[in-house]
Amino acid sequence: MSAETDNIEQAIEEEPAESAEPPSQRPVEEKPKKIPLMKNKKFYNCVFVPLMILLSAGIRMFSVEIFIIPHNFAQGGVTGIATMIEHATGGAFSSGWTILIINVPLVILAFIFLSKGFAIKTGVATVLSSVGMVIMNKYVTELPPQFYIDEEHSILAAIASGALTGVSFAMLIKIGASSGGTDIVGMFIQRRFKATNVVWFISAIDAVIILISFFVYGNSLTPVLMSLTEKIVASIVGDTITSGFKSALKFEIITSDPEAVSKELIEKLGRGVTMLHATGMYSHNEKALLICVIRKSQLAAFNRIMQSYPDTFAYLSRTSEVMGLGFSR
Repeated sequence: MSAETDNIEQAIEEEPAESAEPPSQRPVEEKPKKIPLMKNKKFYNCVFVPLMILLSAGIRMFSVEIFIIPHNFAQGGVTGIATMIEHATGGAFSSGWTILIINVPLVILAFIFLSKGFAIKTGVATVLSSVGMVIMNKYVTELPPQFYIDEEHSILAAIASGALTGVSFAMLIKIGASSGGTDIVGMFIQRRFKATNVVWFISAIDAVIILISFFVYGNSLTPVLMSLTEKIVASIVGDTITSGFKSALKFEIITSDPEAVSKELIEKLGRGVTMLHATGMYSHNEKALLICVIRKSQLAAFNRIMQSYPDTFAYLSRTSEVMGLGFSR
């Protein structure tokens, strides 16, 4: 055998063992997974959070200065106190200063005793909106008339203010912050008395402030009713944005024909079904309890399926938020 042939055979023998493996058995290099933009910490902390704070502060500032103060009614909470003080002083003391003065010590206490991240984001949002109100208060009379609502349609100002307040609140909740004031007080109470329903406490404070507005704004019911309208709209909009878009309907179905019912729900609605065994305590017959979560838009189709099974009993409950396969990424 020639030396050249010996060198070739030696080279083949010295090749790594994996090169002789069939392609299907060779390890496949996994491509690095792309991280969703909202799960990228740098983007979230450096772009998304500051943007939400800035937008929320701007919306809140615009709502107070364009809709609330010119139409002489008060929100609940610290903003309500601030707007009443501005009205009582004839505009000499801007509501922005009052909001800032009340919130600064609350934010400092929140930083020490609650959460540093929450306090910082809440503090920045409060400072931006308060300073914006002070600045805007000086130039608000120079805005074009298209920005204002005439007195005959003041209720529209309450509705618009409530909608904007709800949007602003939802933005802050999204990033783990708040508008300050009674929200921070409520968190302190919740921390001290965990079983306490702070929603009722905050609502009680808001109710007292709204009732006081009756005397501040000329002993008239109109400001009180506008305040209530603003509060209701803000609550509806805020809840819709924070959880309403993720809400769904959960059905619990008691049937003796679980296979057929489940098959239709899966095929026609594209929803998963979970089955539990159940016993009817009146007849002591074995039944199946099916659990199915659907979107609100699928309710009509669900009802049509149930009409095919007259012996089936079903009831629904509304879920405020749904996460996981088939509903959220």
